Amino acid sequence: MLSACDKLILKKLQDNFPLVSRPYQEVAACFGLSEDELIWRLRRLKKKGIIRYVGAVFDTRRLGLSSALVAVKIEGKKLKKAVRLINSFEEVTHNYLRQGPYNVWFTLTATSKKRLNAIVNQIKQKLSIKEILVLYSLKVYKIDARFEIK
Repeated sequence: MLSACDKLILKKLQDNFPLVSRPYQEVAACFGLSEDELIWRLRRLKKKGIIRYVGAVFDTRRLGLSSALVAVKIEGKKLKKAVRLINSFEEVTHNYLRQGPYNVWFTLTATSKKRLNAIVNQIKQKLSIKEILVLYSLKVYKIDARFEIK
């Protein structure tokens, strides 16, 4: 599925993304590619669903933001509507479907705890949700995940 070159590019991007004015040009040069070819490869990998997102990760607490992991019970027939609503908030950073009674889990990062609670209340009201868990972040443990690409 992935070429040897694609694997090396992905490793380079997750381990050592250059913070320069033309980062893709610099990465491309490492592999003897043009900047346009590298960007074409990344777009292809994104279209295939191999790459979800390229961007920075920030320490939300140091930025003065409030975050929480939220779990809700959604009936199967309401699932699509619920996911659309949840994902409509720009403050939602991740959203997962899971097995078990609490089957939709998502993370919220908002400008304040008040804003975070307002979003949770909107979701609760619009979907007529009776049970919702809001697990506020007390301490953040970053693991600096790296994915082995075989």
